[in-house]
Amino acid sequence: MANLERIYTIPLKDAYEHPRQKRGKRAVKLVQAFALRHMKAEDVRISEGVNSLILRDGIQKPPRRIKVRMVKGEDALVRVWLIGEEEKIKAAADTKKKAEDEKKKKTDEAKKAADAKKAEEKKAEEAKKAAAKPAAPAQAAKPASPAPAAKTAAPVSAAQAEKPK
Repeated sequence: MANLERIYTIPLKDAYEHPRQKRGKRAVKLVQAFALRHMKAEDVRISEGVNSLILRDGIQKPPRRIKVRMVKGEDALVRVWLIGEEEKIKAAADTKKKAEDEKKKKTDEAKKAADAKKAEEKKAEEAKKAAAKPAAPAQAAKPASPAPAAKTAAPVSAAQAEKPK
């Protein structure tokens, strides 16, 4: 079942038959009853804009009639909106979303810049440390232990030296 949308002018003059302090509440109930009767729905949701319009001049003086847009969804739920209210809400949500996206981009850029700055500082610090360290002193210039030369003759003992050959 597709969405059903209609525009109605709801008379609220019957609210004035009730005590002054109950007229606003009665006007809201009249809107709900009107929506149930005309849209053949199971449940009704009244928007914040309609509610604030009814109570704009106080609970004692609701308007005599209001013009609303009723939308019945697939779930048999009727939503009652002021004319143009839903579009204003969508526009406000879009602008809010754009502002949040821009804020997120700025924070991401700031984070990247901070990371880049930290990396540069770290490189500069490492360069300072490398410059402060003395070059490897004589170790590089000294040869390692001398290579053993060819086998030298073992010392001849005195007894062997005296023997004639």
